[in-house]
Amino acid sequence: DNTFILDRNSPSVPVEFARLILLMAGERGYQREVILDGLNIPTTLIDEEGASLSVDQHESLLLRMIELSNHEGGLGYELGLRIGLTTHSLMAYALLSQVTLGDAIRFGIEFSQVFVPVYRGKLLEEDGYAVIDISMDMSLEDRLYRYAYDLALTSVWSGLCNLMGSAWHEVELWFNYPEPEYYANYKDRLPTCRFDMGANQLCFPIAQLAKRIHTGDAVMAQLMTEKIKRERDARHQQGRADIVSLVRQRLICGQQGYPDLEMISTQLFMSTRTLKRKLQQANTSFQL
Repeated sequence: DNTFILDRNSPSVPVEFARLILLMAGERGYQREVILDGLNIPTTLIDEEGASLSVDQHESLLLRMIELSNHEGGLGYELGLRIGLTTHSLMAYALLSQVTLGDAIRFGIEFSQVFVPVYRGKLLEEDGYAVIDISMDMSLEDRLYRYAYDLALTSVWSGLCNLMGSAWHEVELWFNYPEPEYYANYKDRLPTCRFDMGANQLCFPIAQLAKRIHTGDAVMAQLMTEKIKRERDARHQQGRADIVSLVRQRLICGQQGYPDLEMISTQLFMSTRTLKRKLQQANTSFQL
């Protein structure tokens, strides 16, 4: 079972994203203290290596940045273009050791949720094209929705360019929302982008999957895969222990009584079937 529990209050967004937002704020003349004022984000957490923010913390920081930048838009593109492979160093080493672009994409899809559980990916093959489909298991207001997918598609493209050692223009970014006004400011820095496409995807000729990565090493790739698997298993074990406490935290009697299984599963961004299975794995069940 590779489904991660997504709790908005649990650490899940690498702190490097927050550092980049603060760096961009500094470039606009805003000091860190001004950005973080009133937010539940300790400065010590920002400086801690390997730390993560919760979804709520990251969202509050982003909204503050949007407010201070006068709703100019484009933050997702800007962050996506700046994010390097070192944002997740262990994952970066593993990706750099993959032999082909296809190997790296499949590896990233299988293990990316170990480090960024907010997004999910699928690799599809359709009519001579390879398609990386990206989705999320949570609802967001419109401006944050665009930010999340601007960031996701741009950062995946930027990361794959880093793997290939050069700009990768044989790809198109597809977004399922109308073209935003701020796109014009980034058009020359991005590959071909298409809007109102019905899905959020990267599309490219399937032959590109066979492109070799110049840092690829099959032996090192196997070693890194085993290391990432151990990290994933450890997080799964922690997740099984956490699921009971996460459910208990939400069993609060309101005006309509206690929340039922469907309500709690919705709050945890999973299906009722998944929640039942995870509770069973933790040797318990849901009863009111």
